[in-house]
Amino acid sequence: MLLTALAAAAVKPSWGQAAAATSLQSAVTFAIFVLQGVMLRRGEAEKALGAKGAILWGLASILVITPLTAPLAGALPLQPPGLALGLLVFACMPTTLSSGVALTQVLGGNTALALLLTIATNLASVFTLPLLLPWALKATAAIGGFGAATATASAATAVRLDPVPLLVQLVQCILAPTLLGASARGVFVGLRTWVDANRRTLSVISGALLSLVPWMQVSKAMAQGLTVSPLALAAAVAASLGFHFVYLGLNTAACGLLRLGGSDPVASAPTRRALVIVASQKTLPVAMAVLGRLAPAVGAEAAGCAAVTAVFSHLAQTCVDFALVSRWLKHIQQRQTPPAAAG
Repeated sequence: MLLTALAAAAVKPSWGQAAAATSLQSAVTFAIFVLQGVMLRRGEAEKALGAKGAILWGLASILVITPLTAPLAGALPLQPPGLALGLLVFACMPTTLSSGVALTQVLGGNTALALLLTIATNLASVFTLPLLLPWALKATAAIGGFGAATATASAATAVRLDPVPLLVQLVQCILAPTLLGASARGVFVGLRTWVDANRRTLSVISGALLSLVPWMQVSKAMAQGLTVSPLALAAAVAASLGFHFVYLGLNTAACGLLRLGGSDPVASAPTRRALVIVASQKTLPVAMAVLGRLAPAVGAEAAGCAAVTAVFSHLAQTCVDFALVSRWLKHIQQRQTPPAAAG
């Protein structure tokens, strides 16, 4: 659906531009996070509260440590510069809303821990992003990245982002609808039962709504003359995957060095599998919501270009992790197969 949305924006940008001129984007973003709130299984997440060390590392890795790469991402010499902006914003994001938990479950990992980190980081990001994004934009401009070129060309200052208005906007478009959906799930038993029985359908609806956001942002940028060469986009996606592999390596090393989940490699395996997957992924819906709010500060063209980067980074990340989990699962099964049965 995301690729279809981008194709539609390229073929007929006037439609998406017209939609962007309305309040549709705000309504769609609100609906996406209401659905996410309704589908949150808070009770399952609470089962992981005993794994304090793993929780602390997961929160630190997702919300603080991996976003430290954002200024480097924003300083990559990509053209147009909005491609680097997309990498910067994507690096600051919390973990994925669904795929991390799903992959953890496939691997036999600690699903409760994965759920807890997903819920906690996506809610906490509403308060961390207004601090992270201004810092990342300022830092990347200082080393010649996104914003520095804009400042030189326009004789203006580098992109400045006031954290307080951004905090208010993120509370309105992410936190409030998520809490509304979660509250409705907790109060109405019938709704909770229906949602759990129709999760696949609701996920499809959420995905369709999500595709509307980059459609509008990219359409608006295309209408203003944005062009991105396939080679430049491929370079941006390759860079995004490079950062993703760094996150995977970092979290894998931390699990071993800090003995997260315990010193017993067998008993700690489910916790470590959950951490490696969930703490290394970045979510797209929050990135789309943030880019919608950044557009007035960075310009519609840069925001649209950044949306393209974020969408393809998300798709590439998902494909790589599915392949990684498939190989990891085969390795686990081979280790668990008794020698006699193997022969």
